[in-house]
Amino acid sequence: MTEVAVVGPCRTYAAVVATAAVALGLLAFAADFVDGVAGQVMIALTSSGFAWGLAAFLAGRWAAGARRAAVGATGLLVLATLLYYVLVLVISRRWSGATLEDGTSADLYGLRSVAVMTAVWLIGSLVAGPMLGLLGHAVRVGDVSRAALAAGVACGLLSGEGWHAMAAAPLWQLLPVPDPDRADFVRGVVVSELVKILLPLAVLSGLATAHRLWRAWPMLLTAAVSSGALSALLWYVLAAAANSF
Repeated sequence: MTEVAVVGPCRTYAAVVATAAVALGLLAFAADFVDGVAGQVMIALTSSGFAWGLAAFLAGRWAAGARRAAVGATGLLVLATLLYYVLVLVISRRWSGATLEDGTSADLYGLRSVAVMTAVWLIGSLVAGPMLGLLGHAVRVGDVSRAALAAGVACGLLSGEGWHAMAAAPLWQLLPVPDPDRADFVRGVVVSELVKILLPLAVLSGLATAHRLWRAWPMLLTAAVSSGALSALLWYVLAAAANSF
């Protein structure tokens, strides 16, 4: 009876993680085809560091043990990444059709770009997955101090992409928009930046309320600010590395 009781929840957890990964990959792929402000918002909600990081965090928070939290969160990100780039490779084929200055096909360069980005995000999944999974698990099972620290660090990591985007393109420089032809695009960027910053704060507030972490608010806020700054720096390095290829 004990073995059956353990195997059942394990299979249920694996099925939920796999379903979430497929949904995440499909939604991220679909967001690439939406234009305008709606497209920018959809990308922020489905194809951003916040969205994928939150999925991994929640997978860890729902897991029964620390090991399952790390494995489940990592598996979710790896599967979603593979599905997304398989869809790019086979269906959208964004990598094909371009030509070089001499008129020859640029498909090999496109394939190289897809391969490089797939490798980058897979490595990112292997690094971030265990971390976010364990943070999610710690929030659920840890004492107030440990849970507050984990929630603050998770919030900072989830908001890092938004802070990096804000530093690269401050809202006060984007608005008002003098060029009517770019207004829709700029509004999308502004909304996207706000979503990536405000939603992690909403997640932090929800976790603090659900787990009664406000008693440890100094640790909560210190961890969020510190990890947010570190995460923004890491996103800057990642963006610089991606632009170098």
